[in-house]
Amino acid sequence: MRGHVVYKKGPHLGVEVGERVFISLPRKRLRGQVYVGDFVEVDVVDDRHVRIKEVYERKNLLPKPKVANVDLLVAVFSLRLPKLDNLHLDSVLAISEKYGVDSLVVLNKLDLAGEEEFLRWRSVYEGAGYSVIGTSAITGEGLERLKAEISGKTVVLAGPSGAGKTSIIRKLAPGVNLKVGRIGRHGRGRHTTTDITLVKLPEGGYVCDTPGFAKVEISFFVGRDELPRLYREFRRFSCRFSDCTHTHEPGCGVLGNVGEEPGKVHPERYRTYRVLLEKLQRV
Repeated sequence: MRGHVVYKKGPHLGVEVGERVFISLPRKRLRGQVYVGDFVEVDVVDDRHVRIKEVYERKNLLPKPKVANVDLLVAVFSLRLPKLDNLHLDSVLAISEKYGVDSLVVLNKLDLAGEEEFLRWRSVYEGAGYSVIGTSAITGEGLERLKAEISGKTVVLAGPSGAGKTSIIRKLAPGVNLKVGRIGRHGRGRHTTTDITLVKLPEGGYVCDTPGFAKVEISFFVGRDELPRLYREFRRFSCRFSDCTHTHEPGCGVLGNVGEEPGKVHPERYRTYRVLLEKLQRV
């Protein structure tokens, strides 16, 4: 019987079979190898429990916390409170590229920011090749578009504490009992989500809030030699050397195409690339 792992709480896994969710502990040889998002073969033990026998092949596995078979990573960052940290955002996008997961950028708290600020950042990320949605969990702006984008997909929400991830989940799936991170006195969010859960959406699909991506240390996931391939807009340009770092090499297509004009690498994206490259060089 086929099941879908939809939550992890301590050593226990919740496995959805049909319309019901059962509790499971995997067989001994599978312990530590079954993750939220996995599709599994199970035997029903009783009216509350199943036994996981096998794990079906995954299409991907995101790290920390490990979530499998993700269709879309939604990077949720607030424009204000906390202020948009595009270095953090670009780290999340690079990690998503490495693990073969498509990304969508959500800029939340439109109610606190001016339109000009939103349009400026939207231009940066649309120019890099990402879809961008502006939202407000307070007014509901942009949530219908977001709902349409994620319908029927398994989606991971990633971003800093206090950016509004959990508030957005509650808007998309009313009635879900999740804690909401508050902003401290210094504008930093406090992370409160502890369990890994795939929340079933009314329109189909699942959404997961990931505590592991609240604060990203890119060196845990990405090597220095990998980074040049993980800024997707860099791929538009050819370089003389296959191992080009896009920093000083002759014949580098990226260096000659940094600018705010359409089709080029935006200076803000190139700036964060250089910062991350230097960070990885020190590891």
